[in-house]
Amino acid sequence: MPNIEYPYMPAGRFLKYAAVDDPFMVEASKAREECAGDPLYPVGIVMVKNGQVVARAGNGFNRGPGKVHVCPRIVLDCPSGTGYELCDLHDAPGHSERMVLQAAWEAGVDPAGADVYMFGHWWACEPCWTALIEAGVRDLYVVDDAHERFSRDKVYGETLTPSVRTVSLVGFDGEILEAVCGQLGELGLEQVDQDADVRCVMEGDGVRCFLKDEIEPVYKVESGDHLARQLRNVLRQL
Repeated sequence: MPNIEYPYMPAGRFLKYAAVDDPFMVEASKAREECAGDPLYPVGIVMVKNGQVVARAGNGFNRGPGKVHVCPRIVLDCPSGTGYELCDLHDAPGHSERMVLQAAWEAGVDPAGADVYMFGHWWACEPCWTALIEAGVRDLYVVDDAHERFSRDKVYGETLTPSVRTVSLVGFDGEILEAVCGQLGELGLEQVDQDADVRCVMEGDGVRCFLKDEIEPVYKVESGDHLARQLRNVLRQL
């Protein structure tokens, strides 16, 4: 068993490990691609009972890929495992472990004695462990190199890359304009005056960010000392 310090592990329980090409882990990987609704940290999961996959799910409430979501945890640079209450997409009820239990119950499957295979993360939080244990799940499997493959830095290095290319800045001036332009340059984004992919509007209480042709802001960054950094963290998710 790898010598890894996990953020949480219930007394008397341990993660188990499977190779990335294990058939059930392959199914969990497919669930990640098809079911995960979290664009930042997608996780897929399957429940296996009597040698058969009986339920499959993804985190982010099974919304599937392709949805735009700006997570306040990322904007505020929350440490790993913290700040779930800030984001209705990342709160524990939307984690893959809870989702696969729900999928099993909806299918009339009793999770007691089943195993769960998770692809996309390297540990389970306390609410998820508690839900699995109370449901009678036997073992939770992750990929044998999950702590490296799905480390936060590695996953975010892949997912926190802007798909937008141009930004317009309305109402910015002085030092804050300079700071924000510096952040745009680091992200490889071009500042334009019109027809931008994202329009950032400075107002008295913060910055509202609008996607092209949208009239409702996708996110609002509150005014403060870290505004430029937090605006960068918004743009990284778009």
